Amino acid sequence: MAIKHDSGLSTRDEILRLTVEAIDTAGESGVHVAEIAQASHVAVTSIYHFFHNREGLLEAAQASRFVREFAFNANVFADEVDKCTTKEEFRALLRQSLPSFFGPEGTRRRADRVNVLGATINRPSLTAAVSESIVAAIIELSKPLHIAQSKGWIRPDLNIENLASWYIATITSYAIVELTPATQEFNWVHTFVEAADYLLFGKI
Repeated sequence: MAIKHDSGLSTRDEILRLTVEAIDTAGESGVHVAEIAQASHVAVTSIYHFFHNREGLLEAAQASRFVREFAFNANVFADEVDKCTTKEEFRALLRQSLPSFFGPEGTRRRADRVNVLGATINRPSLTAAVSESIVAAIIELSKPLHIAQSKGWIRPDLNIENLASWYIATITSYAIVELTPATQEFNWVHTFVEAADYLLFGKI
């Protein structure tokens, strides 16, 4: 049975959590394997057991930094979709929920994702790790939408995975809007909500 730490995580996930925290605080240069081992109460060899080497640890942590919250948001959204009984309720839920995903509380996370993408340059293994995590996030984000589609609430010809990919790309690129305050006057989020509504439901 996997050891649980005070965080409630397994040893591997606790090591990963501490590494993500270190990168958030001081970048990749702030990740010291000995310090991570000490903080997670394991031997350095345990870290190498899970991640092979420091680069493997960084790759897993950076991939985690990119997709964190996507799975959580997908689960929360799925719970809300389960409560819907009609297409109208589902459509109202989407129009209400989507703007919150672009709220100011997510500014740092969006900037982190851009940081992760920059870190993949000339690092094929990191690129592969991040890509794998993105595919997993797309699958999770697609699940509640597939349920809605099976109930006839979404256009039957819509490729749900493509839509989820577009969402991830769009919410990540919103960091550009936040970096350029003058563009916020264009009511960018409203445009996104209208575009998503059209993609999902077509013309009224």
